[in-house]
Amino acid sequence: MGTFGIPGISGNPPSTPPGLGIEVGGAFVLPVGGKVFFVRGNGTTATYYDDWMNKLSTKDMSGGLYPSVASALGQCTSGRGDRIIVLPGHTENLAAATAWTFVDNVEIIGVGVGDTRPTFTFTVAAATLVVNKKGVRISNCRFLCAGPAGTTALTVTAPFTASGEGVVFDDNYFQVAIDNDQLCTTFMTITGTNVTFIRNEVESLVVAGEITDVIVLTGADGVVISDNYMKVTVGVAQGLIRSLTTASKKVRIERNFFYSWKASSTSCINFTAALANTGIVANNRLRVTTDGGVAHIGVNAAGDLSLYLNYGVNNVNESGLAIGTAST
Repeated sequence: MGTFGIPGISGNPPSTPPGLGIEVGGAFVLPVGGKVFFVRGNGTTATYYDDWMNKLSTKDMSGGLYPSVASALGQCTSGRGDRIIVLPGHTENLAAATAWTFVDNVEIIGVGVGDTRPTFTFTVAAATLVVNKKGVRISNCRFLCAGPAGTTALTVTAPFTASGEGVVFDDNYFQVAIDNDQLCTTFMTITGTNVTFIRNEVESLVVAGEITDVIVLTGADGVVISDNYMKVTVGVAQGLIRSLTTASKKVRIERNFFYSWKASSTSCINFTAALANTGIVANNRLRVTTDGGVAHIGVNAAGDLSLYLNYGVNNVNESGLAIGTAST
């Protein structure tokens, strides 16, 4: 018999890398990992897919499903690395000033594509998601930040604040305006360090849906905003990314398509405030609606930003021109 008790097989038994487990009599004891919670429902009642009846049916939490992300978060332990899997077809209303209570190192991951992804609807003006814990990830979800489609006026003041360290938003859809009286004020304020906003879509459905700000950076050191699509109506010189109040260091804004949709718009990225921002703005495709003589990216002498290969378009069916002052 060989070393492993298998004829013809010999050698030393395998071992786990240092720190990943302890060998005990030929077995390995691994550290406790995060738990996984599954969500599908309407925010109050959980649903599961009944294969026998070929339809969604109601089921209580004892069956392993939670009716809302809010309720699943209540089962998570800070720092354990818990994961909440939100199944296709889930819907949930966000109707409180602190709609979800986060813990450190939790992931909220939607399953599905397009409109089958989990959908979260902001239904009152004060509804917010304050992402104030470190290592939180929100992925592949749909957020209707201007409320449900309809005729009832609604202005959601501040749908998102990202103040935790290392927060990640990836592959989400955010609807920020439906018409001129169903919209949000400031879509997202980032004050945490090392926040990542990547491969997301942010849009106004109509040009009349003008919001005040899209993403505001305030002391957002290490922020990464990359590979996003944003078509939003804001003030003519406001920009879709704006730095305010406190400088943000080591900013990276890369490979985005930004379209400032308001008539006569002149800016997509706005660092004109007298702040000592530093970082890289590279390989972005920027669209405004004023023909000729606009900057697309606004900077201030107090900052130290490096601009590489950014291209601007002012009009329909045109190729982009390199923008910014060339280095000599």
